[in-house]
Amino acid sequence: MWRKISIKDYRLALDTVAVVAVLVGIRELLFYIGIEGIALTSLTASVIGGGVFVMGLVIAGTLSDYREAERTPNNLAAGLYAILREAESMHRVWKKPDLDRLRERLVAVVDALRRDIAAGDTRECQEAVENLSESFLELEESDVPANYIVRLRQEQAGLRKALLSVYQIQREEFLPSAYAMIVSFVVMILTLLMLTKIHDRVETLVTLGFLSFFFLYLLRLLNVINKPFKVGRQRSNDDVSLFILYEFVVHAHAADAGVSSDQVVEIAERIERIEEAAGSENAAALQGGQNGDAPPDLDAVVEVAAEAHRGGASAAGEGRA
Repeated sequence: MWRKISIKDYRLALDTVAVVAVLVGIRELLFYIGIEGIALTSLTASVIGGGVFVMGLVIAGTLSDYREAERTPNNLAAGLYAILREAESMHRVWKKPDLDRLRERLVAVVDALRRDIAAGDTRECQEAVENLSESFLELEESDVPANYIVRLRQEQAGLRKALLSVYQIQREEFLPSAYAMIVSFVVMILTLLMLTKIHDRVETLVTLGFLSFFFLYLLRLLNVINKPFKVGRQRSNDDVSLFILYEFVVHAHAADAGVSSDQVVEIAERIERIEEAAGSENAAALQGGQNGDAPPDLDAVVEVAAEAHRGGASAAGEGRA
């Protein structure tokens, strides 16, 4: 089945094309004022080939971190689901812990993670994970067997591990010296191309356009891979999605509402669309007095998404009637 193509998939390419157009325009200007440039040699081709090899090597090295980043939301969601389901089972038998309070704390983990990713230098989610211990203390003071509580503590430890992976991946760059070398290579190669005449004028401009697009696109792709987590307006289709965590939030909010799995998915998709909406009425209202780059309050986003889903379902029902 073919994947639906979105214009967002080409945002990076379109931004790169704009830069390439400027470079081609500058080269045309050099031709216009009489600067033809140096003749193409085998050494020039070797420099370009070496740049391609080095960039491919560095990007291949960063892909392992990106793959690890893609698994992290799943690990976090699995831990959150495990804690919630285990606690619900315990509550049915021993009436502990306070499920409403526990759900709030679990949702707070997801909400704090979004804020940490947006801010880049905060650790609110780490505190939210530690706050889960308050619900576990309720169990320790009840008749719940100790081995049940140990299982919850182990899931909490798994959340810590996955969360620290997020912090590490977002903070650390893959070999900063290698990245500096890549940038230097790209600048030198583009400068060399700008000052090289490849047969006639048209061939020079076309070759410059293709090669500059290739190198600049790879350089920008490397930036995306280095920082795989983004939320809200800053997020693109290249960034790791927190969709599975939004599904958990919907499950936690609608625990007693009898919402089907398909409805959970639809509401979670609406949450993503609302968060990524730039300048929409809903997004502006949800932002309130916050910084424009900060994600809106998660509870408010869930409420808006649920209302939109209910409105859509009602309209569909009236249409069928």
